[in-house]
Amino acid sequence: MKRWIVFAALCFCILNVKAFVIDNDESCESEEKQQKMKCPKHYKGYYRQPTATNNQTKMWCLRVVMVNVSVSEQAAQQACNAEGAVLSTFASYDEQKHIVRHASKYFRYNNITQGSIWLDGVRIEQCRTLNVTQQIAAPCNDKTKVFDITDPRTDPKYAWTQWYRTAPSWAYWPIRTEEYSTYPTVDSITADCVQMWIYPGNDDRNGQLHAIHCDMAVPPYDFEKALFTNYGYVCGRPPVLSFY
Repeated sequence: MKRWIVFAALCFCILNVKAFVIDNDESCESEEKQQKMKCPKHYKGYYRQPTATNNQTKMWCLRVVMVNVSVSEQAAQQACNAEGAVLSTFASYDEQKHIVRHASKYFRYNNITQGSIWLDGVRIEQCRTLNVTQQIAAPCNDKTKVFDITDPRTDPKYAWTQWYRTAPSWAYWPIRTEEYSTYPTVDSITADCVQMWIYPGNDDRNGQLHAIHCDMAVPPYDFEKALFTNYGYVCGRPPVLSFY
């Protein structure tokens, strides 16, 4: 009789332990499903190391949008905002490569030799100046500091190493025939936004960054300058929860 009681008690304990393990497993599976993230359609996700410089962003979704006509920076911002995203930029070589490949493919398919796309980036406030002395002094003369991004979820440290060798320039407008020493004039504006050059046949320029006037889809000093024409933009946003 005692043996039977001991055996029954042992079985009861085993069943309880098994039930506890199963419950825990189900709880873990449920939690994993709840935490599974994915990017919306047309976006590609990239894992990032969460740090203070990217607002602790672990995953970021990028979409390269190409258009048939030249688009302004403001229009690019608005288009991204309309789908719950922001104008964005790359944080790594892999992200940069994805953008360049996507845009280059579009250019080849549409027989576009060269052009550009908008990225997030703006000249810092203290360097938006017509004072030449200030322009050539720190931090305005530092390629890694003269621009910043508007969305804090991307660390631009890598992006600022990808300026074209002569960029970012000030690119005054209007352009005049006087000596450079006469610049800038009271009606001058500077190139305070960022575009990525897309030039599939030129490895020296393809995927490199350049400063451009924010409010103009095509540089006003040469409307025929194809390289500076913006045929697209890059949107970025956080992933969404998925239970599938």
